[in-house]
Amino acid sequence: MSIRTTAWKIAVLMLSIGTAAPSACAERVGDLPNDTSATTSNATIAATSPNTASEPKIASPVTIFKTETVPIESGMRTHETKPPRDLGSGVTVQDCAVRFAEELNLPSTEAGLIADLNVTTGQPIGAGDAIARLDDRALKIRSRAAQLRLSSAQEQIGDDVELRYAQTARAEAMAELNASRAIHNEASGAVPLSNLRRLQLAVERAELEITRAQKAAKQAQIEVDLRAADVAILDDTMRRYALSSPISGVVLQVFKQRGEWVASGETVVRLARLDRLQVQALMSSDQCSPNECLNQPVSVSWTDPISGQKLYLRGRVTSVQPQRLAGGRYRIQAEIVNDRTADGKSWLLHPGTEIEMVVYPPKGLISGIVADR
Repeated sequence: MSIRTTAWKIAVLMLSIGTAAPSACAERVGDLPNDTSATTSNATIAATSPNTASEPKIASPVTIFKTETVPIESGMRTHETKPPRDLGSGVTVQDCAVRFAEELNLPSTEAGLIADLNVTTGQPIGAGDAIARLDDRALKIRSRAAQLRLSSAQEQIGDDVELRYAQTARAEAMAELNASRAIHNEASGAVPLSNLRRLQLAVERAELEITRAQKAAKQAQIEVDLRAADVAILDDTMRRYALSSPISGVVLQVFKQRGEWVASGETVVRLARLDRLQVQALMSSDQCSPNECLNQPVSVSWTDPISGQKLYLRGRVTSVQPQRLAGGRYRIQAEIVNDRTADGKSWLLHPGTEIEMVVYPPKGLISGIVADR
């Protein structure tokens, strides 16, 4: 008997034992009894197979791989924005200092008591946001009275009774004069000349009444314009009682508090602009000449200390100081267009952040030498 035939018989015997005692196998391996149907089918197929020299089909062993999730360490960089490659190669400058591009003291344009103060130091603020409001209760009363006087003047200008009365009187006097003249012409002496003169004076008096009514209407229009100007002045004063931010940025310092008196022109808060930032740095004339550096695009990059993400912003060189420093260096100033964070609550770049700035000289400038044009 060959070894192959012996192995075939042992396999058939093992399958027969599994069919005869399925419950015992289930108790050993922990499988459910219902799983024996597949085993029985396999055993039947194997028993009815022809007795040939072919090898039995033996299932391949199954290997189980355990997948483990590796936690991301705190501070690990998860995303990095790409530098502006469309600008080409640039020159890295030294000693970059990020500063506010604009700072201003917001004064009160009117004298009064501060009724509301809506900002605190360090608070982000947008252009047009309310900062403070002075006590305007007395001003509102004056504005209401001026509005009533304007309404009264508008009603008077719409009243044309005097003009229509004068026009009717003139028409009546003219008709009477014409009738008397006709009688006088038909029968000489029928109407005394004194009566004709009296009727003529009545017509002239009516014309004067019309002129006076028209003049009164013009005066009423002037009165309406004056009352409207008073209302506009009070409305403008009321608007100046409310202070709003002219820029989008941050509140650096608050000089007054609610309930304090402020004089006209006195500073209430100090603001700084954050949508534009200023970067001062040193540039070497070996890398780029001062004339070629002005108005050239720049990019700044820094690493966010919280997320570890590297961020980029763009700007442009706005000025080059004429004074030259040691080593052929000169100071440049660039304006950076800032952007808001994803949640829109704060800005990406702040003054004092350590950055790296790259200036992109014009094409054709290599190592400080301008190519022939």
